[in-house]
Amino acid sequence: IDWKKLTLSTTPFLVHSYLKTNPTIIISDVEYLQKMNTLLQNTEPRIVTNYILLRWAGSWSQEIGKKYEDLQQEFAFQMYGRKQRQPRWKDCVSSAGGKLSYASGSMYVRKYFDANAKSTTLDMISDLQEAFRNMMHANDWMDAETKKYALEKGDQMLKQIGYPDFILNDEKLDDWYKGLDGAPEDTFSQLVEKSIQWRNNFYYRRLLEPVNRHEFISSAAVVNAFYSPTRNAIAFPAGILQQPFFDARFPKALNYGAIGAVIGHEITHGFDDTGRQFDNVGNLRDWWDNTTSAKFTERAQCIIEQYADVQLRGTDLRINGKLTQGENIADNGGVKQAFKAYKSFLEKHGGQEPRLPKFESLSNEQLFFVGYAQVWCGAKTPETKTLLLLTDPHSPETARVNTVLSNQPEFAEAFKCPAGSPMNPTKRCVVW
Repeated sequence: IDWKKLTLSTTPFLVHSYLKTNPTIIISDVEYLQKMNTLLQNTEPRIVTNYILLRWAGSWSQEIGKKYEDLQQEFAFQMYGRKQRQPRWKDCVSSAGGKLSYASGSMYVRKYFDANAKSTTLDMISDLQEAFRNMMHANDWMDAETKKYALEKGDQMLKQIGYPDFILNDEKLDDWYKGLDGAPEDTFSQLVEKSIQWRNNFYYRRLLEPVNRHEFISSAAVVNAFYSPTRNAIAFPAGILQQPFFDARFPKALNYGAIGAVIGHEITHGFDDTGRQFDNVGNLRDWWDNTTSAKFTERAQCIIEQYADVQLRGTDLRINGKLTQGENIADNGGVKQAFKAYKSFLEKHGGQEPRLPKFESLSNEQLFFVGYAQVWCGAKTPETKTLLLLTDPHSPETARVNTVLSNQPEFAEAFKCPAGSPMNPTKRCVVW
């Protein structure tokens, strides 16, 4: 592949002068590109062309006619079990929301977001960071210098909660979309094309500017959370600060078990197999002592092998432990942090909180783990499970609950699991 020719043909002219200066390019997955190069060299051009056209038709199926929509629906039924297409208006909302994320986020926040959730989440993040610091101090496998820098990186992690303030200012929001001009006579497809071109130009232009670590990572109207290694920043959009992850009326046990574990998960990403390669301001830099780095690799290998031994129920397929190691490290570290933060909260508030009505038989500690587990409830077709097992860096939901909690001795203690049982094994894998 002529990478220079390919890059220049797929990027805006405004960055060509910069690209011709031979800048340093960070490749996040070298092995993938090497295998893709080999695959392209050994595949007929006609097949490659057909594949590209297939992917194009799939992404534009809603715009290019009912024939393609019907084919897409048949595929969705076989793959995801979706029995009928969603209403057209939902397609339009999803497309517009994705292309104009800050504008749609502004509408969502104004109508649905509880401003108090922002301050409550910041308090929980502070609790989780304190738990992380305590875990780091208790760490017995890191040298003093690497540990000191890890603590500094954790303390300097930027926090983005809910939404960026400017989206509630109409003038600033309009300024953000300057250069994106739609005409009344434009078709929906033309508007989509214009928004894609504007977005590409906007983000490629960033190559010519200093990095802004404080720019919000995501739209507010997204049910997800993020860690950016190149900014050393965690983000929790308004969309995830709601049930089942968070509700100010819930017992703290549920909130710490759900959104608390998500917060811990994102913090831990700063120290997983990828995040640990970046420094406190997001530069790719090795700040690890060689001996400590080797010990991390040894602990990560335990996680890889443990998950690789997990078989997907009803199949002969197993989890790809290497593909999922970063998310598995984050899952395990996140729950551990969240539980320690919750126990610290209890100590500061009398040692106990009121039991959940109709669930009085569950202790505070048990309710914490139930809160964690219930956010991973879900149903997928066998085809979807197989696809995700092959491509998703996250483990299946069952492993995100059972394997993670089997690594937490506090779970076994809370539920009195017999020694040597699946949820109280003799060997556990712990990175953080």
